Amino acid sequence: MNLDQITQVRGLPARETAMLRRLIKTWSGKLTRNKIRYNYYSYKNRLKDFGISIPDKLKGVETVVGWPAKAVDALAVRSRFDGFIFEGGDNAVMAEIVKRNRFPRLYQQAARSELINSCSFLTVSAGRDNEAPAIISAYSCLTAAAEWDRRNKRITYGLTVIDTKRKDGSDEEEPVWVNLYTDEATWEIKKDDLGWTSRKVPHEMGRPLMEPLVFRPSLERPFGVSRINRAVMSITDSAVREALRTEVGAEFYTSPQKYILGSDEGLLDGKDKWEAYIGNILAITRDEDGNSPQVGMFSQGSMQPHTEYMRSLAARFSGETSIPISELGVIHDNPASAEAIYAAKESLVCEAEDMNDINGDALCEVAKMALAIAGGKRLDELDEQEQSVMPRFKNPARPSLVSQADAITKVISALPWVAESEVALEEFGFNDNQIRRLRDDKRKAEANAMIAAQMQQPQGEGKDATMYEMSSIIKSFRSGKISMKNAITLFERIGIDEQESREILADAKDVEETITQGGDDE
Repeated sequence: MNLDQITQVRGLPARETAMLRRLIKTWSGKLTRNKIRYNYYSYKNRLKDFGISIPDKLKGVETVVGWPAKAVDALAVRSRFDGFIFEGGDNAVMAEIVKRNRFPRLYQQAARSELINSCSFLTVSAGRDNEAPAIISAYSCLTAAAEWDRRNKRITYGLTVIDTKRKDGSDEEEPVWVNLYTDEATWEIKKDDLGWTSRKVPHEMGRPLMEPLVFRPSLERPFGVSRINRAVMSITDSAVREALRTEVGAEFYTSPQKYILGSDEGLLDGKDKWEAYIGNILAITRDEDGNSPQVGMFSQGSMQPHTEYMRSLAARFSGETSIPISELGVIHDNPASAEAIYAAKESLVCEAEDMNDINGDALCEVAKMALAIAGGKRLDELDEQEQSVMPRFKNPARPSLVSQADAITKVISALPWVAESEVALEEFGFNDNQIRRLRDDKRKAEANAMIAAQMQQPQGEGKDATMYEMSSIIKSFRSGKISMKNAITLFERIGIDEQESREILADAKDVEETITQGGDDE
């Protein structure tokens, strides 16, 4: 893909044209290195041989080492987006945006690209008919570029490749639609039969509708560094060479070299080396002087040096990436204890927590822009609840449901009141919809239990009057004759406190049916 072909764009002002050219230059300058890192992640890095021990005809043997992919995936799997939270309850608009954009999966993909190439980008745009209220899209460094505003700590302007088209008779793709993001507008730049043309889509956000996800940013490198750094690539190159040397060494190990001294020259006529090696019977005759040929075997080469060197490379890679050495295919003589396994992963967990903190700030900005677009507002017009949006991530120290549930169970045993919090349900692995249904079922069960307890009281005028009054209040509330506040006041007069009143009114239909059935039974 080549963006250098975008030279003149009809309708694009000079200022935006200068931005576009600068972004294309930035993208082109980083593309080669970004592709190299992506090739390492995709198991496509080529053998870099010293030309000493491996014959040329064996260099075509394919050897693959997947450690760079492990370095990325082991960290990405611990950064798991679990929804947005707001003060005062859920936000239906944001919930729909997250659902329609499949945002947890989108974030997972963006996080992997962030780790491969140091950063990835999220963009926001307005949804069309039958689409989400706001569209959130993700792009890797292979299809996006941006300039950083150090003063405002955000993107100054950015570029993304929206669509490409495959050239005729070639596997290479060329861009046909790119977007330019500025403080005032998003410029849609498309290719037609006459060249490149632009269309301005203005907005009032005061900033580009583009936000980076950055891994390990610094003052010198605001767009971060790659997880597949130079050390990772160098160690992987050594591991690939050693994998090939091991394959070659294994061939000699399984077929040790033999020799025959003083044999007749025609002894092996008509046989290749393999037939001579695996023959069941090898007949050797004496020479004319009556001497027998001497048969021997060269000392067999050991595979141990190859194993030890690969173990050494794995240890170096583990130290560079914080991945436990056991996950790199290196087997230890003694199994590690639970404490040792946790200690080995502690550095990786800290890395994931730092990644979540940095990405969380970016996701806050993306969520606010999405809410503003969905509501037709500016960023400064969002209400307090919308401004309070925060992303929620699952605990990186407990990526599995079993370990997560076990940990929260131990917390509840020490602090029983935690069981009444929704945080406990979240830690057990329930999603928002499941938590809402569990809460609803709990309220229904408590309300029905309360009514059943009252019906089991001794018969008397007081009970009959109370049941009649409860039924009357509920019917009046359901029909709209009285408000929630008035219904609560009436319940308090017959001895039911405000909390119980709200629970009864929340499930008024079920409670009314319970009361009616109780009256019929009597």
